[in-house]
Amino acid sequence: MQVKIFRAANLQAALEEIREQLGPHASVLRTRQCRDGWMGWLGRSYVEVTASTGDQQRDAGGLPTDDSHRFPSRVPGMTHPPGTPPIDSRQTLSVVPRLAEDDRQVAAATSRITPSGIHPRSIADPTSQYRTGLLSLGVSETVADRWIRSTSGFVANLDERWDHSWLEQLQRSVAREIRLSGPIRLSPGERRIVALIGPTGVGKTTTVAKLAAGFRIQSKRRVGLLTIDTFRIAAVQQLQAYAQIMDLPMSVVESSDQMRGAIDQLGDVDLILIDTAGRSPKGDMNIAGLAELLRTAQPDETHLVISATSTAAVVQSALDGFAAARPTAAILSKLDETPYTAGVLSALTASREHIGLPISYVTNGQHVPDDIAVATAETLVERLVPAPVGVRQIEAA
Repeated sequence: MQVKIFRAANLQAALEEIREQLGPHASVLRTRQCRDGWMGWLGRSYVEVTASTGDQQRDAGGLPTDDSHRFPSRVPGMTHPPGTPPIDSRQTLSVVPRLAEDDRQVAAATSRITPSGIHPRSIADPTSQYRTGLLSLGVSETVADRWIRSTSGFVANLDERWDHSWLEQLQRSVAREIRLSGPIRLSPGERRIVALIGPTGVGKTTTVAKLAAGFRIQSKRRVGLLTIDTFRIAAVQQLQAYAQIMDLPMSVVESSDQMRGAIDQLGDVDLILIDTAGRSPKGDMNIAGLAELLRTAQPDETHLVISATSTAAVVQSALDGFAAARPTAAILSKLDETPYTAGVLSALTASREHIGLPISYVTNGQHVPDDIAVATAETLVERLVPAPVGVRQIEAA
């Protein structure tokens, strides 16, 4: 067995190099996101992948004795549409692990029924399996049934890969309901004010820093920072550190009376990014105070930051709780921390009952200025729902 370390600009490039040097059956043992530069900040980002030419030794139960992963044939990427600010959009590191033991037991049971082994035609209609999967991820029965009906109406001419086609059609059905706002757009000679709001712990301050770095360093625009997060410990110091590194003006506001003066102090900038304190969606008084501050600031856009790890119920609670602040778009953070997106998307997508909140950006890590990209429907539905065992068997064939 040969073990080698590969370094490349992104995961897809590394995988192609591994496939070329070690062959299509190589195993990925470890992936690591690296960065050079000063303290890892504003430096070059790259991926380090350790791979081997063969499977690792397995224990008596048939499981790998280490954390090795199968060599993935497809890795979801994060795209950057033409004409948008050139924010770096590195690919999400999401290497699919080996099948779990329970999946192998299901496969073994099926092969006992059909001596020739698992065959696509031996798998039941995937409708019920996908519906169960959607419900297990927190999607309501109403939304799950709507997606299932929409998908069933588009699946036709099924061949031996029919359940795989069903998954692709399900992704398309959900993608049709996703509204996208596009990135923040700046016009020459005009100042734009953008506020970020949301619950505690969703990564608002880090997202503000990523946006600021993208526009200041990569797009060469004049950016000012303003924070009203004077409640969280070291929140002001954290944003000040980003402002000093990027040489950006910054103001701190504690009340509505200070807002207009603080905005004027930022000077002649193209973009003002407002960081706010995290609020509980159920804290009506706190959100009412936030809404009052934003009315004084008069932002052109207000982005509600939502963690992609949230359930549909948590997202709906945030949508209802922050309605008084009048969000115009949503940013999905922590996309790298969740394997599936059906739950969070079910609360954001449009339907006959509601218009849905458009999605502007997604974030997939903590690195500044990287790990942020303009949202696309393809990125959001790439890992929509777990595929039934039959689909994984077909893809592995």
